[in-house]
Amino acid sequence: MNSYPEDTDRRQGITKVVEMGIAAVPGVGGPLQIAFQEAAGRRLADRRAQWLNDLAQKAHRLESRIGDFEHLLDQDTFMDAVTTASQIADRTSRAAKLELLRNAVVNSVLPDAPHDDTQQLFFDMLDRFTPTHVRLLTLLSDPPGWFARHDISRPNVTMGGKSVIIEAGMPELASRKDLIDRYAAALSSSGLIAQSLSGVMSAAGLWAAATTPLASEFLAFISDPETDEAG
Repeated sequence: MNSYPEDTDRRQGITKVVEMGIAAVPGVGGPLQIAFQEAAGRRLADRRAQWLNDLAQKAHRLESRIGDFEHLLDQDTFMDAVTTASQIADRTSRAAKLELLRNAVVNSVLPDAPHDDTQQLFFDMLDRFTPTHVRLLTLLSDPPGWFARHDISRPNVTMGGKSVIIEAGMPELASRKDLIDRYAAALSSSGLIAQSLSGVMSAAGLWAAATTPLASEFLAFISDPETDEAG
């Protein structure tokens, strides 16, 4: 599994644009540019240090399943996962997404881990998806289970489109079919949704899973191994 050099190029490009704008300020460009570089550098370093510390703590808690640090650091798959996930972590402060990234890194070295190429595919999805994408995919993989786990009353519908179930299960998307369509389109183009969400279905169809086997693999890859361990 390879890292993404374009991620570094993108960050460097954004920084360069900001620095060019600062440098254009008459009389203060130079000192302000230096101050920006130092402040941004410290902030990025702090964010990376926190990410690695949280990851190390999670790996330590699962040491009985994945081995100690010396063992892990000798594994190319683990180091590739750490490098790739760290690049993605640099670009987000969303706690939910950081947790998914930590799960993926640890799951990358479990006995049933996907092939390295598949892991790269899944990390690419994690990079592009928001936590809402993942929540929607989880709901669509098991609608009855989603409502039960979140203690949400199931809507009494006998026919309609999946959006009825989505809006009831994810209130933040209520009356936002435009957003539902955008999130669903991204999941569908990645091969994770097996059917159209707009077609009229019976009650059985509404509550049936709408995801592909690839979606099941992806969700397993980003699931919390500590929860799995606890049974």
